[in-house]
Parts: sequence; C-alpha cells; structure tokens
Amino acid sequence: MLSDRERETLCEIERNLSDEDPKLAETFEGARLQAPHDRHRRSYVALLVIAALLSVLAIALGHLTGALACALVAGWTWGAWQRRTQSGRDTRTR
Repeated sequence: MLSDRERETLCEIERNLSDEDPKLAETFEGARLQAPHDRHRRSYVALLVIAALLSVLAIALGHLTGALACALVAGWTWGAWQRRTQSGRDTRTR
C-alpha cells in the first residue's frame, strides 16, 4: 500500500506523462484496467469449458469415473471463481 506522499508523487508522474504523451498514457491506463480481470476470467472460463467437454466425452464413452472427476473439477473451478468475485479480489475496479 502506498503512503499519501507516494500517491501524490505517482499522480504527478501520471499527469506529466499524460501531458507529454496522451496516447501512451491511454495505452497504459487501458492495459492496467483490463489485463488482470480478463486474464483471470478467461482462465476460469477455459477450465470450465474444458472440464465440461471432457465430462460429456467421458459419459459418451462410458467412463463414469472420469466424467465424475471432470465434473468435480468444473464445480471446483466455478466455486473458486464465485469466491474470487464475491470476496472483492476481482481486479475490475483497480
């Protein structure tokens, strides 16, 4: 966590950067706001989709134990995503 003095210095640096090169400042601002949230969301969604597809495939092939394992991974992923979102650790507001 930054002290008040450090925050003021950081704000001054950001203002100077914005004044000197507004396009560069916009690029940094966009990357800072979007990257962490998008990366986490994409990771959760990808794991959910893969686990669900593997579960369906395992059922189709008659492997009920494999289907159950994949379903458990999907459920665990969903729960972790929900806890992260509800606990305020999601970085959308940073």
